[in-house]
Amino acid sequence: MLRFFPFMVLTVIAYAVPVAITGVPLAREVLAFALPSGERFAMTVSELVLAISTIVLFFEIMNATSAKSSSILNHGLSMLVFIACFVIFLLIPGFGTGTFLIITLMALVDVVAGYSISILTARRDMTFGGQE
Repeated sequence: MLRFFPFMVLTVIAYAVPVAITGVPLAREVLAFALPSGERFAMTVSELVLAISTIVLFFEIMNATSAKSSSILNHGLSMLVFIACFVIFLLIPGFGTGTFLIITLMALVDVVAGYSISILTARRDMTFGGQE
């Protein structure tokens, strides 16, 4: 079941819960500490959500390398996640931010990478005797 689950949905939830549902501002600091250089490092809600999204995108791309039939369903669901993100970005208040636009672009990268990797894998599997 988890092989076809589009994990990018989790990034939309990671954005929606603190921002859209609870009303936490994207600029609120969630983590801050001093660096050895003397600089103060501060991470905002927006940066935390984008960091989580980047990690999830990595696992989605790793999941796309699977040549199983469930990957076709995953690609289709990933496309639906991208379309939903794009529509939400355009139409729902609180989601028309740069942070959510980047999440939407990550969903697009997931779709394009998934289809591209699947096509390349299928092409490699169809090659016989070193012919290309």
